[in-house]
This record gives sequence, C-alpha cells and structure tokens, in this order.
Amino acid sequence: MSEHDERDLRERLQQLELLVRQMEESADSPALARARQLVRAVLDLHASGLRRMLEIVAARDIAAPPLIGVLAEDAVVAAVLLLHGLHPLDVETRVRRAVAALGAALAADGVGVALLAVTDAAVRVSLVRDARRGGLPAVALRTLVENAILAAAPDAVSLEIDVPDDPMRGDFVPLEQVRLRERSPATGARPA
Repeated sequence: MSEHDERDLRERLQQLELLVRQMEESADSPALARARQLVRAVLDLHASGLRRMLEIVAARDIAAPPLIGVLAEDAVVAAVLLLHGLHPLDVETRVRRAVAALGAALAADGVGVALLAVTDAAVRVSLVRDARRGGLPAVALRTLVENAILAAAPDAVSLEIDVPDDPMRGDFVPLEQVRLRERSPATGARPA
C-alpha cells in the first residue's frame, strides 16, 4: 500500500470516528434514532457477509500462505475486519509483529524495544536506549512506537510505553547552574 493510500485510509477512519461521535453526542430525535438503526443494520449486514466470506475461504484455503492471512495483511481489509471484530489475528499477535518490525527499524538508532505485556488488550512496551548514541528524542520515539502499535492493533484498550530520557539531556547543565557552583556557599563570592 502506498503512503498516499495509507494516509487516505487513516483520513477515512478518522472521518468515520468523528461522524459516529457527533451522532452519539446529538440530541435524541426520531430521525437520529432511525439513522442509528440504519447504520447498525448496514454494519450487521457487512459483518455477516464478511464472516461468511472468511468461513468460505477458510474451508477451501489450501494456498500457502493461507489467503485469510494474506487478506489480513492488507491495511484496508484489516481495518474492515477489525471494525467488525473479525480479524483472524488476536491483539497480542498483531502487537508482537509490530514490536518485531519496530525492533528491526529502531536497532539502527541504538534503541531496543521489548513487549512487556499484553493483558486484556492492554499493551505495555519498554524501550532501551544505547547511552553512547544520540538517536531520536524521547517524544519522537514515543510517537513512532504509538503509531506502529496502534496501526497494527487499533483495538488495543490501552498502551503504556516506558521511554528512557534523552541521553544527552541528563548530562546537560545550564550555564547558570555552572556559575552558581563556582560561587562559595558562605559568602557568595568566587573561590580564590
């Protein structure tokens, strides 16, 4: 999938989330109740159709790799399967795959990533930084990890990321602090 297609998919999913949120926050009316029923009926129909397609593919699938797995790797198909709770891989498996891919990508920057736990769709990840290398700032690392894991498992209930501080930040001492250290505590004068 191209970067443009991925961006388009993210925008469509965000638009759907916004429309659902707006509909849920609207004052109740007969028209809104009918709109909710219509959306639910369409989603139920799609879920039934998708479920049946997956059953048919699974019953006849002798290809290597299995077709269901190939379909689940496609971002658009995976998003639709997740919407209906039909993704063939559980949250933990999808998170493990994302962490493995992140590990390979972050190793070049001297960062290791470890999956600490996935319990009840709550994900906990830890990053370890090689102190001798600069690498990405902590905020950028956090964003990179969040984006990768949430792309793979948007149905994760929570995500906790232990990110080490920036390596150079701990060694940095502001100039004012250096000047204060140069003065004697008793007199405030500089030592001779």
